[in-house]
Amino acid sequence: MDHEKMMQILHDVFDPSLPALAPGDSRSTRRALETLYGPELAGVDKGSRVLDIGCGNGRQTLRLAAELGCPVLAVDNHQPYLDELERRAVAQGLGELVETRCAEMNGLDLCGEAFDLVWAEGSAYVVGIGEALQAWRSFLKPGGALGFTELVWLEDGAPDECREFLAMEYPPMTDVAGNLAMIRDCGYELVGRFALPESSWWASYYDPLQVRLAGFEAPDDEEFRAMLDMIRREIDTYRRFSRYYGYVFFLLRTRS
Repeated sequence: MDHEKMMQILHDVFDPSLPALAPGDSRSTRRALETLYGPELAGVDKGSRVLDIGCGNGRQTLRLAAELGCPVLAVDNHQPYLDELERRAVAQGLGELVETRCAEMNGLDLCGEAFDLVWAEGSAYVVGIGEALQAWRSFLKPGGALGFTELVWLEDGAPDECREFLAMEYPPMTDVAGNLAMIRDCGYELVGRFALPESSWWASYYDPLQVRLAGFEAPDDEEFRAMLDMIRREIDTYRRFSRYYGYVFFLLRTRS
């Protein structure tokens, strides 16, 4: 299947109306911010600027704006997701804080704009972790912060079925130590890290997605049906093997 058709299918399935488009939850986003700025977020300058890369329909974008009270530039390559984010921002009284921009993550050009915080929940893999860490340094002010989540192995000993599926779905996947090595190599300082709870996969992501899949009318297209089967298999794999893998939040700072 070519990339263009794959993205078309994914956009059909992952509708903008879904609560979220990747594992995560507001409590984890808040915890990540507290790791960087302290329990009361006292370390946040209200003149700060935030960049949310690969924002999707903006679950975390809205939380960043609400918690920090700072302008957030949200970037995604699918305009319907940005339209939904803008609608939600206005509905929550955050419209003045959220700006959207439709652009590709690879080779993202922000014309020299600098940010105090770069954020990427469930999206850095699109660029590649090492590549993203290198490229996104240019968007950060000296001493700026970066928060991202990445799929990692949490335990050794995963059954072959689990390892084979994830090797097919996400070949670059490694463990926490592998990600920490890339972080060091790219010149960041680790402030903290934590694994997302299993509830953050289900409540706003997999559970609503399963409801959508149950009522989804797929076209008479073999590749489309194969993609739906792959998504269902992904959900079932996590249900059975979640002890072995998950998303980890990494919170970093650049050296001043």
